[in-house]
Amino acid sequence: MSELAQRTLELVSIPSVTREEGALCRFLQDWAGVEPVWRCNLILQGESRGRPRVGLFGHLDTVLPAADQPLGIIQGRVYGCGASDMKAGLAFMMAAWERRAEWSCDLVAVFYDREEGPGEENGLELILDRVPPLDLAIVLEPTDNQVQKGCVGSLHARVSVAGKRAHSARPWQGENALYKALPLLEKLRSVGVREVEVGGLIFREVVTPTTAATINSRNVVPDHFELNVNYRFAPGKTARLAEEELRALVGDLGRVEVLDASPSGQVASHPLLESWIAACGLEVEPKQAWTDVARLTEKGIPAANFGPGDPSQAHQAREHVSVEALERGWPLLERLLRS
Repeated sequence: MSELAQRTLELVSIPSVTREEGALCRFLQDWAGVEPVWRCNLILQGESRGRPRVGLFGHLDTVLPAADQPLGIIQGRVYGCGASDMKAGLAFMMAAWERRAEWSCDLVAVFYDREEGPGEENGLELILDRVPPLDLAIVLEPTDNQVQKGCVGSLHARVSVAGKRAHSARPWQGENALYKALPLLEKLRSVGVREVEVGGLIFREVVTPTTAATINSRNVVPDHFELNVNYRFAPGKTARLAEEELRALVGDLGRVEVLDASPSGQVASHPLLESWIAACGLEVEPKQAWTDVARLTEKGIPAANFGPGDPSQAHQAREHVSVEALERGWPLLERLLRS
């Protein structure tokens, strides 16, 4: 079995749910011989030799594992929570750092925490100013060994609809907030998918209700109904404009309160990136999700997503990464670092 598969298994065997990354951080500290720069965030950088500086970025945390999540290498797949998103990418980062003397670039490796949680807690946001200037950054999110440029921005808002409370045996004395929300729900359903071309790539803007709740007893006509609405918006659009668009969409059908917003990521280009894509014959796709490419490009750092994990496996109940994908992806990353 490949060393990369064994290392991926070693990493997924260390639980690291968001805000509980301490054990994995200590493992990486012992491996790298460095202390965190803050919380569970590590920056590895060697002596600068005046060559192009390439940064590899990977988050330590995972979502909560499913109850039936297997753990082990089974029939050519490494199973474990975070195997695809993104501990296979962390295995690549570790291998790249161990062989850094072989590369034609000055390598920086950044391991950070709390990416899967609220944006304001993201470890990279806290330490990015401590990362040395980079010519190119690669975020090892799952891309199935393709290059995914840019990323959609994400805005979460609480949208509330007011009614009038009453006893459920006498509903005519109240106004049921659930019924009053029906026009809003129908309007959200009718939005559909809006395709936006950026840098020759098609991103899909979508507005999606993700949770719904009332706060009342079972025998009470609800006087309040709220939705969490998630708006995913294309590169080039600011979070402020996305908020304005959502408020215009909701109009007088509800009250909008923005909970958090993350910027979209630019579709970046750089000679190192483009020559690598051409030399390896890599496909270039849009990133139809949010990643920390957004934070990097916002700071003026050319960045793209590339990792061995399968995006469709991220957050799945039986998450895994194939050994074949690990073995296919490593020579591609190696070629970038040697170029």
